[in-house]
Amino acid sequence: MVMTESHSQSIVVQKDKAVTSMSRAYLENKAVSDAKSLIAELCRQFYAMGWVSGTGGSVTVKVHDDSVPRLDQLIVMSPSGFQKERMVPEDMYVLSPDGFILSSPASKPYPYKPPKCTDCALLFMKVYGMCNAGAVIHSHGMESCLVTMINPFLKEFRITHMEMIKGIQGHSYSDELVVPIIENTSHEGELTEPIAEAIRAYPKATAVLVRNHGVYIWGDSWISAKTQAECYHYLFDAAIKLHQLGLDCSAPCHGPIGKVNGFWGSGGNFSRSFRTAAFGLDYMMEPSQHCILLDNEGTATPTSFITDVLFPYALDNVGKHLAATYGSKETQEDINLLRSQIQDDFEQGVSGAVPIPPDYVGKELVIASLVANVESMMRSDRKVIALKQLQGHIWRTGFQSNELVGVVFDDVPEALERWDASGIKVYVYSSGSRESQQLLFAKSNYGDLRKYFCGIFDTTMGNKKETRSYSEIFQTVGVDKPSDILFVTNVFEEAVAARAAGLEVIISVRPGNGPLPENHGFRTIKSLLEI
Repeated sequence: MVMTESHSQSIVVQKDKAVTSMSRAYLENKAVSDAKSLIAELCRQFYAMGWVSGTGGSVTVKVHDDSVPRLDQLIVMSPSGFQKERMVPEDMYVLSPDGFILSSPASKPYPYKPPKCTDCALLFMKVYGMCNAGAVIHSHGMESCLVTMINPFLKEFRITHMEMIKGIQGHSYSDELVVPIIENTSHEGELTEPIAEAIRAYPKATAVLVRNHGVYIWGDSWISAKTQAECYHYLFDAAIKLHQLGLDCSAPCHGPIGKVNGFWGSGGNFSRSFRTAAFGLDYMMEPSQHCILLDNEGTATPTSFITDVLFPYALDNVGKHLAATYGSKETQEDINLLRSQIQDDFEQGVSGAVPIPPDYVGKELVIASLVANVESMMRSDRKVIALKQLQGHIWRTGFQSNELVGVVFDDVPEALERWDASGIKVYVYSSGSRESQQLLFAKSNYGDLRKYFCGIFDTTMGNKKETRSYSEIFQTVGVDKPSDILFVTNVFEEAVAARAAGLEVIISVRPGNGPLPENHGFRTIKSLLEI
C-alpha cells in the first residue's frame, strides 16, 4: 500500500504484491520489533506529558540498520484513532522507505475501530524525504498550541537566551531560535505542502508549529527527536509565561513588552517574538523591527588585540595544543578539515601549502607539517574555516585559563546597553569562529557581554566579502527587508557586499584600521555611541 492524498483526506491505495521483495522474516526481525516497542513506550510517555491525549498526535521512527542508508531504512508508524497510552507493539504499521505499507496490525474486537495508519503519514514521509530524519514526533501539547495564538497574524516563533535552547540541534544559549508557524487545515494531509514550504524556507529548522493545533519535531534519531521535543515544549511554555508577565522572550534580557494596536509587541515593535510573512504569505500588518549587525575586529574589538594578542597566542601554542589533544575527536576533526583545505590549496596552486603525511608515520611528523601550514595560513591572513576553527579551540584554552582576556572598545558596553534598552536586536558577524567570538565577549575587559547578543555568525554563513552571505543573514535574523539591518564594519569590501544585499551600512573608523578609498560613499563613525 502507498499513502496518497485527495483534496479532502488521506487515503490508502493498494499496491499489488507490495511485499514481494521484502521477506516476512525481515519485517519481523529484532530491529523492527524493537522499533514497534519503542513507539508504544514513547506514546505512553507522551500521553502522560499531555502531548498525545484524546488519540491525537503520533510518532514514527526509522528502523535502524547500520548496513542500510537512513533514507532507505524501513519506517514504523503509530496508528490513527487509538488510545496512545494503551498501544502495544502489535498495533504499529511498517512502511517501506517510499511509503508503501508492508505490515498492518490485526483488527481488534468492538469497541475498537478498524486499524488505520496515522493521518500524519503524508507529513511524516515529507519530513523523512526532505530532512533525512530518523524520527518524527507530532505533539498536541497545550503549550505548542497556545504559543501560536499569542498573536494570530505572525508566522514565526522566536526566543533567545534560554538555557534549553542548547538542546535544539545547532543552537547555543545565546542563539535566537526560530520556528515557522503554518496555518491549520481541516484535514491533516492538507498540511503536507505548507510544511514542505516551511522546511524549504527554514532549512535549519527541526520543528514546524501548526497554529491552534500542535507541532511537528524531528531529529536524526529517536533520542534526538525526543530530546528536542522536550526542549521545544519547555521553551513554548516559557514564552507563554514570560508573555503573561509582560516580558519579551525574544529579547536577550527579556525586558518588558509594549502594547501596539491592541497586540503585545516588544518595545513598540509589533514583530519581536514572532514575524509576519516568513515565507511568502500575505502581510497582515507592516512590522517595524530593526537590528544591528556588528563586525568584530576593528568595530567592537581593536585590530591590535587580534593581531598582537590573539594571533601570536595561537601561533605560539598550535603545536602544544595539537600534541596535548591529538587523540581527541575534536582535534581529529580539526586535522581532517586542515587536510581537506590543504589538498584544495595544492590543487589551486596556493603558495605555502605543505603536504600532510599519513598518520602511520607518527603524530610528531603530522603535527610538524600541520604547524607549518597553520603558520603559512596565518601569515597570509587566510579566512578559511579549517584555520578559524582550530584557532578558536586554541583560544578557548587561553580564555579558560585566564591567559587571555577579551578587549572591546570603551564605547561598546554602553552602546550595547542602550540598544538593548531600546529593543534593538544585535548580532555579530566575524571571520573568527562562533566559539572564539563567544569566548571573547564572555571574558571581556568589561565582563560578560553575551547577554546583549541575539546571535553570532561566522564564515559558515559565507565569505564576508560576498553579497550572498548577507542575504543569508537577512533570511536568518527575522526582519522583513534587508534595509532593516544596519551593518557596521571597518572593511570597505564587506560594506560594498552588504550594501549590494540591501543592508544599510556604516563604516567604523577606529585606531589601527586600514585606510578607506577616497569618495567611498559610506557614512563613517568613530564610536558606536554615534548610532
